[in-house]
Amino acid sequence: MRAELVWICVITAVVSSVSAARPNTAANQNELTKGISSCDYDCLTGYIDQYLNALAAHDPGRLPIADGVKFTENTIPLKLGDALWGTISGLGTYKICFADPQTGQAGFEGTIRENGTPAILVLRLKVANRKLTEVETIVRRGAKPAEDLEKLGRPNQVWVEPLKPAERSSRQDMLKYANQYFEGIVKLSGDIVPFDEQCNRILDGTQDTNNPSYNEGWGHGSFNPAAMGCRDNMNTRIWAYIKSIDPRRFMVVDEKMGIVFGFFMFNHPGTVKEADVPGVGKIPMPPSALRPFSVEVAEFFKIRNGKIRQIEGVQLSLAYKSPTGWDK
Repeated sequence: MRAELVWICVITAVVSSVSAARPNTAANQNELTKGISSCDYDCLTGYIDQYLNALAAHDPGRLPIADGVKFTENTIPLKLGDALWGTISGLGTYKICFADPQTGQAGFEGTIRENGTPAILVLRLKVANRKLTEVETIVRRGAKPAEDLEKLGRPNQVWVEPLKPAERSSRQDMLKYANQYFEGIVKLSGDIVPFDEQCNRILDGTQDTNNPSYNEGWGHGSFNPAAMGCRDNMNTRIWAYIKSIDPRRFMVVDEKMGIVFGFFMFNHPGTVKEADVPGVGKIPMPPSALRPFSVEVAEFFKIRNGKIRQIEGVQLSLAYKSPTGWDK
């Protein structure tokens, strides 16, 4: 498919965000912004559109690529133009964009077609001196997750609603709140996470909170953690098989929109055979948890009034303790 495709990443407000692999220090910010020329939000989202159109046309030569550009697909370093570049057959209908003018980062989650089959693509670009220096992608293959996203029609409205000044948190606090989510998982406590009472989570196209029609295969009478809200779901302790979440790479922090986005590695040793659920008792872990494996999750959070209002992400199952492709 060589025809020029036009797929503009539309969002209802300008997003101002920041990327940080190791947040919270001025030195890290200086390191991240070193050598980055001015590229505002529209400039960065333009690179996303340009990348997607070049991808759909199977032609990386359309892109302004820096010497030594680094590209990964599903954590594997490759030559830009390999893998999905050869198999993509179209762009889908679901899309969310992020941009970070301060550090030259842009991100995207959306649906695509690969040889006619729906899939989800997560994309991170880094731009320096008006050229692409980093391209990180996750392709979530399998039709159902992408089809489920597209059935939603459009992203939840909270992702495109700018915060009122009184609703905003500082960048440092936003990072803290998002990090508390991961601490809550490994410490088996939703009470230490600042969840909004309306919080919901969508993973791989499925809402797995406040959704009694979905059951994750626990098979223990009426117990269904997916029917619970974010806090109560985490308080069930069903995530005991996740022993660590490391590394945690926070890539975008958007104070105006209240969004934190990053890539996070969930490590499961396969040695935890049951969950001790308060009020229910000990229930066996599903067979999928009884093996060593890791999962890289591209995940983003909406933070409003100091609370996590919405969560969305895509999961990639990997061998246990796999590298991210971006480890230092």
